[in-house]
Amino acid sequence: MKRPSFSEELKRELAILPFGSNEESKAELFGFVKARGDLNVREGAVVFSLFSLAASRRLFLLAKNLGISILEITVEESHNIRKRSVRVKTNFPDEIFSVDPFEDVAVFSAFLRGLFLASGSMADPRYHYHLEINAFDEVVLKKTRVVLKRFFGINAGVVENSGVVKLYVKSVRDIIAFLEAIGSHEKVGELEKLYEERKLKSDVNRVLNFINANANRTGESNVKQIKAIKLIQEKIGLDKLPDELRMVALSRLENEELTLKELGEKLGMSKNQVYARLRKIMKLAERFGEER
Repeated sequence: MKRPSFSEELKRELAILPFGSNEESKAELFGFVKARGDLNVREGAVVFSLFSLAASRRLFLLAKNLGISILEITVEESHNIRKRSVRVKTNFPDEIFSVDPFEDVAVFSAFLRGLFLASGSMADPRYHYHLEINAFDEVVLKKTRVVLKRFFGINAGVVENSGVVKLYVKSVRDIIAFLEAIGSHEKVGELEKLYEERKLKSDVNRVLNFINANANRTGESNVKQIKAIKLIQEKIGLDKLPDELRMVALSRLENEELTLKELGEKLGMSKNQVYARLRKIMKLAERFGEER
């Protein structure tokens, strides 16, 4: 059996959270309405089309908690469970539409949870970081973006495409703050663990890349030094060099792989002293090269 997506696992966690105050429950239900609710004025009902069984379960429990009647539940069958649609028809009191979810942190958090359960999704953080909520009400999502920043410091974007408005969060730190706001603990812990593992792996790779790059630079530099020393040896012989230069030249020929620091330790010199002598040798070799 195929494992549920990260989003569906997150929604399963959210679906069984205990309910808060009556005002919070109304706000969460209002989030469902704004995300996936379709008001049927003639029948005095709201119809929801949800693609998450966990979200459908939460909606049913919310309605029951608030004493709202479920008039009808139908499931549109599909071979792909992730594309299965659950249609919920409810008898709604007018007071639900008068909820203001943007003034109180707890009420806003509940509203966010409803929005996400009804029409949110999150990419598998093993591959990349992306959380989004799709809705048709641009005003609500833009207001949500502003309040996310005010209450939680979360940076979110809003874009519109083909009539559908999308609120999205891409920073891992902002996604963690978002999940904490809507009540997730299990998935927040999992996400933080994955983030630390990826960060550690990235740091290790950065160090290895630095070591490799440094080794390559050292290797190229050593090759140039040896080439210069051999040119001098061919032209005039190393015995014609001053003692301080000859000693460094001979040591470099005998220890081609050593870094300047390691060569200096072998000769009882500092890295800078070795570098200065090798530069003199290379300058001399350049003059011989120009005479060719």
